[in-house]
Amino acid sequence: MKTGTTFRSDDEYWAWVERQARIRERLYKAVRNAALMAAFAALLFAILYCFRNAGHRHYDPWQNAIHNVRTESG
Repeated sequence: MKTGTTFRSDDEYWAWVERQARIRERLYKAVRNAALMAAFAALLFAILYCFRNAGHRHYDPWQNAIHNVRTESG
């Protein structure tokens, strides 16, 4: 007579519970690692952006070229 359970024994049930726990743990680690990589990439971008735009007069090659053309044509 069936009791309405989907597992034949307690061992199968606990094996299923352990598999679900391992799946959840792997998913948690993957999401955490992706979030850490995204945060590191954003931090690296912010640092490089600050270094690029640091100082009041940073070198701009386009502006330098425009200035050279204006001064030479006279």
